[in-house]
Amino acid sequence: MNDQIIEELSKKIKSACGLSKKQIEKTILFLLNSDQAEIDKGFLLIKELKSKIRKCQKCNNFSNNDICDICLDKTRENKLMIVEHYQNISKFEELNIYKGHYFILEGLYKLKNNDQVVLSNLEKLISMSKEYDEIILALSSDIEGQFTMQYIQKLLRDKNKNINVYQLSIGIPMGAEIEYVDPTTLKQSLINKAKM
Repeated sequence: MNDQIIEELSKKIKSACGLSKKQIEKTILFLLNSDQAEIDKGFLLIKELKSKIRKCQKCNNFSNNDICDICLDKTRENKLMIVEHYQNISKFEELNIYKGHYFILEGLYKLKNNDQVVLSNLEKLISMSKEYDEIILALSSDIEGQFTMQYIQKLLRDKNKNINVYQLSIGIPMGAEIEYVDPTTLKQSLINKAKM
C-alpha cells in the first residue's frame, strides 16, 4: 500500500472538509473498499455537482439557477434574515415559522485578517438592505458573532437611520435547569426577558 498517496489524500480531505483524523481514516477505508464503478460514479456526481450548482447572485445560497427559489418567491414577506452559512437556512425553513428572505454572510467579521468574501458580502448586504422592511441578524451568539452583529447594525444604521434591525433572542434552552446554565446565557436570558 502506498502510504504517500494516503497521506496526501488525508491532507486534501482535512483542508477541504475539516474532518477529524478518525473521520478521514473512515472515508479513505470506504474508498479503498469500494469497487471502481462506485468510485467512478461518485466522481461523476461530484463533477456534476460542481458544474450545475452555484451560488445565488442575490443571497449566496446554493441553487441550480443564478437566482434561488427563495429569492424568486414573491409570496415571501419583505424581511431579510442574515445567517452565517447555507446550512442555517434549512434549520429555519424546517421550523416553518419564518417566511422572509435570507442572506448568507459566509463567515463572520473579525478585527484583523478578514476574509475578502465576508467583506465583499457585507458591501453587497448593505447595498441591498434598503429593499427590505426588516433585517434580522441570526448569527452565532459567541463573541465573534456578537461583534459581527454589532458591526452590521452600525453599517446598516449609517446607511439608513430608520431601518428596523433585530437580533435573535438569546436565552435558556427549553428544558434546561437553571443550575446548569452558563453565566453568559443566564445573563442574556434575564436581559431578553419577555412580558407575560
